[in-house]
Amino acid sequence: MSKINLYKTWNDFEVSCSDKSPYDLRIWKEVWLRHFSEDYNFEYISNSNFFVPLKYRDFEASIIGDKDIVDYNNILYIENERKDFLDLIDQVFELDINRFTLYSISENSPTFNLLRNENILSDYCVDYAQEDVSPYLTLPKSWDEYMSYLPKKKRHELRRKIRRLEENSDFLSGDLISLDDKDEILEEFLRLHKISSDEKRIFMTNKMELFFKDLIEEMLKEKSLKYSYLKINNQTVACSISFMDQKNRFLYNSGFDPSYNNFSSGLLNHAFAIKRSIQEGLKTFDFMRGNERYKYDLGGVDKNIYTFQISKNE
Repeated sequence: MSKINLYKTWNDFEVSCSDKSPYDLRIWKEVWLRHFSEDYNFEYISNSNFFVPLKYRDFEASIIGDKDIVDYNNILYIENERKDFLDLIDQVFELDINRFTLYSISENSPTFNLLRNENILSDYCVDYAQEDVSPYLTLPKSWDEYMSYLPKKKRHELRRKIRRLEENSDFLSGDLISLDDKDEILEEFLRLHKISSDEKRIFMTNKMELFFKDLIEEMLKEKSLKYSYLKINNQTVACSISFMDQKNRFLYNSGFDPSYNNFSSGLLNHAFAIKRSIQEGLKTFDFMRGNERYKYDLGGVDKNIYTFQISKNE
């Protein structure tokens, strides 16, 4: 497939597919390819109703990306025609592979239901296991309604933390979405991410930092990224980056200054981002992969994500 035809096909599926995440977008995959594509072969497989971008090596194929930095994967579709889904899988196994592994498939996605349908893939062995959880919020119409949905103890605790911040600091919270703010976004996000914990500091290698810089810039160009911040006495003490897709907000990564833990700065930065998302009329606030406590303190409800492994029946 020529690059022009590939772009047109991919873009057509992006526009038509209502069940997708930012990770399925061509722009996201292209950033990943610029930084992590060494040693892989690539193939872009489609038919009239399905499209999947693949990487493969060592007789195994998977969707372009890496589960360390990808929270969801999907096979893009126009119509969920079973025969076309089987045709797509058959095409995948025309590659020099023995196994097709699909990471990070949400239980809420059509891809999950198709992969679990034994009648479709009767010629294949399909194994799957839970990979992680991915908490999310269905956003109500107002902040007061959101607060009323929280369990009593969590609601009182959040109010107490907001009141303590209001009474004991000069703070500012907001979002940046413009490419003009790129330098501030990159500087503060990378600084706060690295000092948040030893785990995050180790994760943010030089190579990973270059990836994040590239990704943030490209998503700002696409007007698909929000940077949320909390400043105390004009010092940024917590921040996050989120991807935007239609009326959905996907919280991708965050950082905070541990010296401001007494203000619960990381949690409150997320709470204020949720409040602004409600005011903007968004439908969901997705915390994405991981069972960190703050997600449940803010009302997150789990959905499971799974790894599927497909091989041909012998």
